[in-house]
Amino acid sequence: MMAVVKYKTKLVRPREGLCSNWIASLKPEDGIRIPIWTKKGTISFPSTGTPVIMIGPGTGVAPFRSFIQERAAHNIGDNLLFFGCRYESQDFLCKDEWQNLQDQSLLQIVTAFSRDQEDKIYVQHRIKESAAILWSLMNRNDKSTRIYVAGNAKQMPTDVREALCSVVQSEGRMSEEEAERFISEMERRRLLQMETWS
Repeated sequence: MMAVVKYKTKLVRPREGLCSNWIASLKPEDGIRIPIWTKKGTISFPSTGTPVIMIGPGTGVAPFRSFIQERAAHNIGDNLLFFGCRYESQDFLCKDEWQNLQDQSLLQIVTAFSRDQEDKIYVQHRIKESAAILWSLMNRNDKSTRIYVAGNAKQMPTDVREALCSVVQSEGRMSEEEAERFISEMERRRLLQMETWS
């Protein structure tokens, strides 16, 4: 599944994705073959029913989709997904699939459609708005909840990490330094893992 990238900037200049538009222009009769391959990721998902928080804006959702499907096939809930994209109507490609899993209580999804309103809303904004539920998962007695972040390496990982620190600070009633140590300890124990690309 692929979305063709086409949008207009605030200055009404058209922007098109180079690769997605090229692929969309191909015809089967052209006989063009496109090589594709997979590359092993760095995220290590749990094999148990461990609660999982996934933060995957844009293409960052890709590694989470099959993981969620596998857990759903084994009737494992406790899956919280933060998904962000530009427009709900154009970019929310798995909407029906996610909704079906929500209806079965196998997934909770929090969305951020950045261009559907004048002020941009990103996943880090939704993380802060969902502070109570995040903290309840992050602060479980067994400290087993895993948090995974995947997507663009530019600014998103830093913004998401700061939002998580903000959650710990506000809900855990910690100082900024204590919240930073809490998140750093999660990273050290690989309870918080990030896989980003540019």
